[in-house]
Amino acid sequence: MSKSDIEHLQWKQLEEEMTENTNYRPLEGIQIVELSTMVAAGSCGRMLADWGADVIKVESSSGDMFRNFPKTFFVPCTMDENPLFDNLNAGKRGIVLNLKTPEGMEAMHRMLEKADVFLTNTRPKALKRLGLDYETLKEKYPKLIMANVNGFGEKGPKKDNPGFDTVAFWASSGFNADMMVEGPGSYPVYSSAGPGDIVTAMGLCYAITAALFKRTQTGLGDHVSSSLYGTALWCFHIMAVATEEQYGYTYPKTRENSAPTGAPFRTKDNEWVMTTLLQIEKQWPILCNALGVPELGTDPKYNTALQQRKPEIRKYLMERFAEIYATKTADEWCEILTKADIVNDKLAHYKDMEHSEQAWANEYIHEVTCPNGKKSILVRPAMRSEKMGIPAWKRGPMLGEHTEAVLEEYGYTREQIQEMEAKDAAVQLDVSQYQHLDEEES
Repeated sequence: MSKSDIEHLQWKQLEEEMTENTNYRPLEGIQIVELSTMVAAGSCGRMLADWGADVIKVESSSGDMFRNFPKTFFVPCTMDENPLFDNLNAGKRGIVLNLKTPEGMEAMHRMLEKADVFLTNTRPKALKRLGLDYETLKEKYPKLIMANVNGFGEKGPKKDNPGFDTVAFWASSGFNADMMVEGPGSYPVYSSAGPGDIVTAMGLCYAITAALFKRTQTGLGDHVSSSLYGTALWCFHIMAVATEEQYGYTYPKTRENSAPTGAPFRTKDNEWVMTTLLQIEKQWPILCNALGVPELGTDPKYNTALQQRKPEIRKYLMERFAEIYATKTADEWCEILTKADIVNDKLAHYKDMEHSEQAWANEYIHEVTCPNGKKSILVRPAMRSEKMGIPAWKRGPMLGEHTEAVLEEYGYTREQIQEMEAKDAAVQLDVSQYQHLDEEES
């Protein structure tokens, strides 16, 4: 048997052992201290926890603002029923420290000394005041990786501005203004809360894991960061570049100048169906056959991308397609278009998620039980590992739920912890008042 054959067998044996090991988690052993509020940094910590990192969420006694934000959407946000907070903070442990006290800050530094990553969305000026800025920390803890998410970037006139994704991601990037439908009484698209944060967090996860890998080679930490505004520009760069003065593509789009191969159309049952064709010359005849108008597919007046860019042609096709789609239901059209191998779907609503066969089949959504026994359907991050499988669900921490346990791990005695609590430097939640804590979904 050759050396390469032996190495291949060893690799296969190792792979089988890892696959059989249900505790396989790629980031196991990585310790993350998270000082954050709201969505971006919090969802970054949740995704890292899913993949095995030990994430300790540090909060003040008033708690992360996102603990109370869900009431904006009519979602419960009590201590024992807070599904949106739990989803962003699943898999973490929670500790309450008062960083304005010497004792609270001392505990913070004990954790940072052993941490691999310090994850935060605290603004630079506040970090500087606390002595938790990167320039200070890298001298004390050279192996530490600091990961910061901010609104507009670390330079420029807006570097110290506060930023939520509703503004820094959606409004500042051009999306809200350029995606609105022009017409009498029209107004900009209303920002969605959260998606920009989560996309930014996914990018920050990539930067963190890259820095962790490089540290295995150098032994040194790094400062990695991402911003809502910068991530938005990257997400929308196709539109941003196309609208440069030298190219001249324009927004907003209207029905008259929309592409008939990529616009939604209202169906007989008052739903909407949308297709996307990228190879017009090849796919246009197939689409027209599926729609029952094969003559349009072969007519040289309509069957090239160049012809379809002409305003009068585009307007005619949009009107014609509107008439055609109105003759069948959305489900009927989706079946026809799918059989023709045309990219298509019915325009869904957010509320459709809990009934989506596709979402359930891929385990993108799952039912969880809150500590008070009530149930919610929540969403998982879509990233998958064959060896790890679906990460086990563990709800987000209640405010101060793990304070004493975590402090003990970092060498504090019971007497020292009690002294900290007496000085309001640390707070431990009395969890005995809550039921069903041991009935969580696994």
